[in-house]
Amino acid sequence: MLSPILPGCTRSLDSAIADARVRHAAERLDFHAHFEFMTVDEILRILRKKDRRDTRRQELLVDLLDAQQERPHTLWTLLLLVAFEPELVRRRRSLSAAPDVALDHLVVDTFVATVEDIPYAIDPSELRAHVLRAWGTRLRKAMRGQPLPRTTAVVRRAA
Repeated sequence: MLSPILPGCTRSLDSAIADARVRHAAERLDFHAHFEFMTVDEILRILRKKDRRDTRRQELLVDLLDAQQERPHTLWTLLLLVAFEPELVRRRRSLSAAPDVALDHLVVDTFVATVEDIPYAIDPSELRAHVLRAWGTRLRKAMRGQPLPRTTAVVRRAA
């Protein structure tokens, strides 16, 4: 599992993204339906820009969340990990500055569970705010040892 506060997280994400692209050749059709005329490398370059207020980056983030909401899969999740990397680090450090692999995993796992569980009824322009709120709730519940709700994912699988 990726640890967002350890050095090398970006390299690990790049490697996981490359593996996901190779394993899921069929995703190329889905990928180009959402990101016509773009490559994964271009998306990564935009997501890693220092200026987080860049409108192109913000639009790309909305498109990624929309793609995940419409057709969830590993490539979108990994790209969203890149997009939310600063927030992952910020949330992890807010819990404890001490090294704790279990806490690292909890932060990443709750984020992944949140983006894999985006409800269909949310407008794409509101997805980022929803993900941040839902992730915060899920993380707080996980920290208290409460079971995590998975209702939307169950509905998706049944559909």
